Amino acid sequence: MPVIQTDIETFEQIVINGSVENAIAVAFEVSPALEKLSAELKFTLAKLDPEDPNNQQLAGYLQLRALSDIRIFKNKQLVGGADGSLPEGELKKQLLPFFLSEEDSLLLNAEDAINLGQVSAALKILQKLFEKNPSNKKICYLFAKAKTMDGKREEAKTILQSIKETDDFYPESKSLLELMEFYEDAPPPYNKAYKLASQNKYKEALDSFLQIIESKQDTEGKAKKAMITLFSVLGPKHELTWEYRAKLNRLIYI
Repeated sequence: MPVIQTDIETFEQIVINGSVENAIAVAFEVSPALEKLSAELKFTLAKLDPEDPNNQQLAGYLQLRALSDIRIFKNKQLVGGADGSLPEGELKKQLLPFFLSEEDSLLLNAEDAINLGQVSAALKILQKLFEKNPSNKKICYLFAKAKTMDGKREEAKTILQSIKETDDFYPESKSLLELMEFYEDAPPPYNKAYKLASQNKYKEALDSFLQIIESKQDTEGKAKKAMITLFSVLGPKHELTWEYRAKLNRLIYI
């Protein structure tokens, strides 16, 4: 999106009043990453000239401590800020909450709660979202995942089975269903690892599966398949996925 120049004289009209129609990020410096994110997240950029002495009063009002500081306005209100010197990925994490819909913001909170093991908090959010929008497949998947963690696997299965092959989150849902199948009547030497996975003790479960593979007991390849399934359930960005995918690769290929 285009970068709009503003100053102390035009600030009220351009930024404060303009933020009613679209969120506006104000900064002295506009990095390529910030400009790219403004197009992706659909917010307007307003640039202040750091050489204009009249803008120093405005900088004090905005509490801009560095040229890279960013301030966000929505609906005529200053709602927060970000550090424009961060790499694009980190900057996006700081900006994202300001430009999400209410539903997406709640989903992000629920996902964070799941990753932190705060199942009750996640279920409380997802129950309300599911009642309002049961056709949203991300809501369905996260709701089923939270129910699985809460031990309500039959309820989770019913939700997951409503997600069809052509739907978003089908691969993740399929992996979660496969993982639930592992929980049922797992024979030795897999039973301990599957039980740990069913209790959402993912790190301990992955360690146990690795031990089975390392001891040459995984004759049917079930431990390897279970680990790959767990990676899908945890998600590609989860730290356990990174750590144990590397360990599995070293064990298999080195």
